[in-house]
Amino acid sequence: MSIRTSALLFFLFTSFLLKAQSPLTPGFTMLETGKFNDAKAFFEHYLESDGQNPTALLCYGRALGLSGNPTKALEVFGDLKKKSPDSYEVALNIAEAYMWSKDYSIAKSHYEELVKRDSTSFSANLGLANANSELKDYDSALKYIGKALEIQPTNGNALTSQKFMFLGKSAVMMGIGRRDQSEILLKKILENNPEDEDGMINLATLYSIMGKYKEALGFYERLLKSESKKVDAAIGTAQVKNKQKKNKEALEWMQKAIDMSDSTSAFKAQMGYVDALGWNKRFKEAFQKISELEQTFPKEKEGTLAARGRLGIWSKGFKVGAGYYLKLLEISPKSFEGNLGYADANHAMGMDNKSFEYVRKTLGYYPGQIDASQFLDRLYMGHDPNFTPKVYFSRDNGGNASQNISLKGSLDPSPLINTFVQYYQREVYNINQERNDQNSLVVKQITVGASKRQNGILKYGGALSLIQAPQGSSLVTDVNTEWKAGKYQIIELNYRGELQTFNADLINQNLKQKNFNLNYNLFLPSKIGLYSQIIRTQISDGNNRNLIFASLYYLAFEAPVFKLGVNYGGFGFKNQVPQLYFSPDKFRNYELFVAAENLGKPKTKFIYQATFAKGLQKISSEKYQGIYRFDIKCGLKFTPRLHALAYFLKSNSAASSVQGFTYNEWGINAGWIINKHTF
Repeated sequence: MSIRTSALLFFLFTSFLLKAQSPLTPGFTMLETGKFNDAKAFFEHYLESDGQNPTALLCYGRALGLSGNPTKALEVFGDLKKKSPDSYEVALNIAEAYMWSKDYSIAKSHYEELVKRDSTSFSANLGLANANSELKDYDSALKYIGKALEIQPTNGNALTSQKFMFLGKSAVMMGIGRRDQSEILLKKILENNPEDEDGMINLATLYSIMGKYKEALGFYERLLKSESKKVDAAIGTAQVKNKQKKNKEALEWMQKAIDMSDSTSAFKAQMGYVDALGWNKRFKEAFQKISELEQTFPKEKEGTLAARGRLGIWSKGFKVGAGYYLKLLEISPKSFEGNLGYADANHAMGMDNKSFEYVRKTLGYYPGQIDASQFLDRLYMGHDPNFTPKVYFSRDNGGNASQNISLKGSLDPSPLINTFVQYYQREVYNINQERNDQNSLVVKQITVGASKRQNGILKYGGALSLIQAPQGSSLVTDVNTEWKAGKYQIIELNYRGELQTFNADLINQNLKQKNFNLNYNLFLPSKIGLYSQIIRTQISDGNNRNLIFASLYYLAFEAPVFKLGVNYGGFGFKNQVPQLYFSPDKFRNYELFVAAENLGKPKTKFIYQATFAKGLQKISSEKYQGIYRFDIKCGLKFTPRLHALAYFLKSNSAASSVQGFTYNEWGINAGWIINKHTF
């Protein structure tokens, strides 16, 4: 309930005393009709001739407070209290004067004393309820508004106050993620008045957040007929269409919102249209629209800066978006979107030190807020210690088989630094031969490594591995760098050393490789992507290999992921040593593939990842051969921090096996993110 409504309610409650003084009747009418400045002038003039009239003084104090001068009103009421220290009426006005001056804690303490003096006072209970409501103590507010309504069950002003208390508590519950409780409170509003527009618009918004799109659209459709809520209903409908991946319809609804808007809702509707342009990836138009709105609505700087920040992130201009959010925070340091948006932009650039800082700032301003809390948890899940075990087996049609165990643990000492240690053991043998010490060989490897995010462009790292094999121990190193070359491109320059362990013959030869990699990854707003790789390999027997791979694909769906495309791969060895390993002078393969996965969906229990490919390969001067491969993983996400996957892959492409045979692999891998923060 507004302070003005509260003031009028109190005045009407006491009017039976006031109307007994007929010369004061014009002043009473002015107060009742909201003409507070006129009332102030009237009672000021009246008091010139009757300066001690308590009723006139009380009304004069009310006129002062309601016209914007609560300090002077308190002086008037204070003088009255000196003359009548036990007057309940004066005490009620003093309490309400503190409400006018927004000193809600002081008002609350006065109302509490008044309720102790007379628990049946409607005005005292209503005032105490309103004071608690202003202090966001909605439980206490609803307790005392309930008592007020027990005294006057049909009082319209009290029912209105109760409605806004329900709305206030519902917003708090929604903010901290207690959506079921929020729904119950909003339904109570509609139980009292099924056509209450505030209840309907808030319930529709809640249903949209909860994913109950049919219910949300039902309320929005009803509200499209409302003169005061039709713009909000059109915007809400557009937001639901966006969540349903119907972005063209969303844009149409935002245009309808503009068409319905007036001077009070025009900016909100225009901002909605800007968002819809962003959803449709029409970023150039969206930024142009913001520039126009900055000219038309120069006082709406916070809104236009927030929109520029959002569009910056959506269009992958993370640094630009972060800059706009910083400008927003200069104007409004406590801005929810400014703080969380800046955290989000930095997270996208890999600068999680800033992300942590600004998510915590957001929660400092908005304790328990569900979006910020979930963001903080996601950040920690990306940096908390984790353990990833893997057990798998392989076999090809040449009889080569292996049993493998990998145990990897990582720990981040800071948001920008990752460290890990890994143990890997591989036993190889040939199923066509008797399994003995010469046929079955074991290689063990311990690796320690680290990486650091230097800034939004560069990440680098390295690793050192100690390998223990039958032919002796050796050290190999990895060095890797990642460069973000603009919005849509990532370039990787890597060096990797390794020991060839595919089968016993290779292990006995103690062949080592030095691989120099250049990877290029491009993903455009059109959802077309390109991943390419060039590898130069030097082998310890004097041989070398040159390899090129390219994958051109189209991302049809993002959640779950579904993409399709074509792959090209080719390599050649300087020397052909087929008695030891597959080393043709020329190899080419061409594939069509489809891939799908839902690993990134946060609330999914059943998880999967699958790739199917079919194509052709050509080895040296031989004829083209048909090839296929498939890789299927499926498992369970037991909690957001624990999952397990079983998998099976099969390929008859020569590129899948060092020896060029049909290759099979199956196993289980798991991941456990330990809920223990290291910074």
